[in-house]
Amino acid sequence: MKNLWLFDEKRIAILKKLLRCKGAAPGCDLRDCLKVKKTLLSYHLGVLRNKGIVEETKRGRDKFYRIRRGKVPLARKVVSVVGE
Repeated sequence: MKNLWLFDEKRIAILKKLLRCKGAAPGCDLRDCLKVKKTLLSYHLGVLRNKGIVEETKRGRDKFYRIRRGKVPLARKVVSVVGE
């Protein structure tokens, strides 16, 4: 039961999008792709950051997100198991 945070369609969609990206994805792309408000996207990205799966970098006023290097296999497994 400790991994219930994984069973959220928005978080799975974020992981899918980030797995398809070459490098980091800007937050606005994630928001547009998921069709959610900025606050809801921030919440889900915060959960993924707190779990150590996603990292955030700032470039000027923009924030970019990517899956941490060592967590890519975990993200792929989660998407393949939960996201189907």
